[in-house]
Amino acid sequence: MSYFRLQANIISKKNQSAVASASYRSGEELYSERDEEMKSFRKREVAPVSFILKPDHAPEWTLNREKLWNEVEKVEKAWNAQLAREVLIALPIELTADQQHKLVQRFVQNEFVDAGMVADVSIHRDKAHNPHAHILLTVRPFNEDGSWGNKKVRQYEYDQDGEILRNDTGEKVFQTVSSTNWNERETLVQWRLDYAEAINQTFKEHGIKKTVSALSFEEQGLDRIPEVRLERNEYQYVKRMEKKGLEAKTFYHQLNQEIRKTNAEIKQLNQKISFLTEKQKSVDVQSILHRHSVEVTQHLDTDYQKSMRFMEGRLKGNVTFQAVHKQLEGLYRWEERTLEPKQVKTDVMHAILNATHSAYQNRNVATVKDQGFPVKGFLTVFTERLETFEKLAEAAEKEKQTNKTVTAHLERSFRVQSLIVHNAFNELYPDIEDRYGYNDRTADFKAELLEAMKNGEWHRVPPSHEMNHRLQLHELKKVCSQAEKVSDSIRIQSLVRNKLGNEKEKLLKVGKDLDALYETSVKLNTAQKLVERYQEKAMHFDKQLNDLAREKFPHAKERLLRKTEALPLEMKADLLKHFAKEAAFQKEPSFKVCLHAALKEQEKRHASFVNYRNQQSGSFYQRLTIDQQQTGHFPSGQASTELLDNLVRQAAHPNSYEKDPGELSKLNRKGRNTRMRRHLGLEIEL
Repeated sequence: MSYFRLQANIISKKNQSAVASASYRSGEELYSERDEEMKSFRKREVAPVSFILKPDHAPEWTLNREKLWNEVEKVEKAWNAQLAREVLIALPIELTADQQHKLVQRFVQNEFVDAGMVADVSIHRDKAHNPHAHILLTVRPFNEDGSWGNKKVRQYEYDQDGEILRNDTGEKVFQTVSSTNWNERETLVQWRLDYAEAINQTFKEHGIKKTVSALSFEEQGLDRIPEVRLERNEYQYVKRMEKKGLEAKTFYHQLNQEIRKTNAEIKQLNQKISFLTEKQKSVDVQSILHRHSVEVTQHLDTDYQKSMRFMEGRLKGNVTFQAVHKQLEGLYRWEERTLEPKQVKTDVMHAILNATHSAYQNRNVATVKDQGFPVKGFLTVFTERLETFEKLAEAAEKEKQTNKTVTAHLERSFRVQSLIVHNAFNELYPDIEDRYGYNDRTADFKAELLEAMKNGEWHRVPPSHEMNHRLQLHELKKVCSQAEKVSDSIRIQSLVRNKLGNEKEKLLKVGKDLDALYETSVKLNTAQKLVERYQEKAMHFDKQLNDLAREKFPHAKERLLRKTEALPLEMKADLLKHFAKEAAFQKEPSFKVCLHAALKEQEKRHASFVNYRNQQSGSFYQRLTIDQQQTGHFPSGQASTELLDNLVRQAAHPNSYEKDPGELSKLNRKGRNTRMRRHLGLEIEL
């Protein structure tokens, strides 16, 4: 898409050379008589297209570039004289090279040459996305006889009788004024307006349905903030940093980044406003939900009907998606934080009691003492702890059975409410992608939007054309959030295990408080078992993140994606989180940029890990394997430096690899049991 640009600046004798300027822009070697040297610059990849246009009364020698600008430097005597004016214009990329050439030639002839200037034009096409033209203009007019004219003339003042006024000393009163209007601000404004009109006229001639404007965003009535144009050196620095996958930290680049984000937000807001004006406020979302609710519930089997009645009693009112979802999320949190640790604890107590009893029978005194049991009076202490275990195990089993029943009712109710939400939403938005049609990772987002519509809060509802993008971001953030939570659980339990291991070592050295030693041993082994359970759950999210990475970076090399799958879970989550953050502004970042963001987070973990490891002096920590030591900061393992360097290097060179669409279907596979569905994201199954 073209952008409008016309800017003018003066080439001054004070610190510039008109001959050198012409040489650089035209790509032609020119001899400067003033400097007594040949002006020559590096050859461009694409040779400039250069030509000179002159007024009819200008002498023929002005068509000779070298002579023209040497004569200019001779006639301008003052040390700080204006030698030339340069006008830089951007050329529309929608036009062919020949069409661009004709546009420039016509514009230069009409605006500058017909006004009396000689124009030295050089069209540059080094960068395909940025064709532009440099126009060097003479600032001194020519007389009708072909001689140089004056830049300024005297303008005498006259009295009422038409006589020239004189001052007290008898001198004529006059003012010095420019002989042309070429230096006036109004003239520059008119050039800009005329160039925009010339482009639009050319577009019209060639059937291009686009327009440009020379007016500012404010003058055009646009809700946009203009970006700051970067100087050449800063622009090149930013590009070099982007190639390395790094973000430039210069002030104006950072300012432009903020301006882009703000403009994206303004654009989204305007789209919402447009959507609200077009959307029929008469849409009765409540009726649509009620209709789909009736259609779904009237086909429920006995178990589902029973679960719906259970939820009506539990909620003491109308069963809605939001209410069921809140209950189910709360139940899952309670299971993870309370019920599951209790069950693991009873398993650990049972294992310790079995191992200790076996050691006692085999006269293995060291093992008996390590678990906090006395050798003398062993059976008494063992019997007491066995009775305690049996009571805890019985209570845990009751809670487990009760929870199993409640969970079954909640999950059935959730599936029913999810189906109602999906059906209603799909009716309102029939053009959303199939993969979001019945994906329960987006059900809560859909329910929020339906609730907003029902309450008339249309400012919370994205426009239709933006819906797929918003569903994509919601799903991505949700999976990343789940992956982060399980990583945090592994990390926390690992640190707890290490702390308990140190405590047990101290108790063993003293060897007196056997009850404390036994309780610490139970807690220590429970923490380790919980780490292993969370690691099993992490494998499910790891698979989902692999599939999402393939989807978000469709042009990455296949071997690069395979290596990415070897990254730790939390690093892949950081990578996709950065993608979601940037994509929220409708600008999807490259794989390399996302990889660098994930690397920064990994480096922070490494620094924290090194600091923690240096503080550990106990033998318990030293006996742990390298992988076990790392889980406190790298829950899913630490990627090798070699692998990361390789990924960064390869990410800079994407290809057009296309993957089999069938691979993405793995995202929608349903688990076959309650626990698996819970971790992978529930899917509708009635």
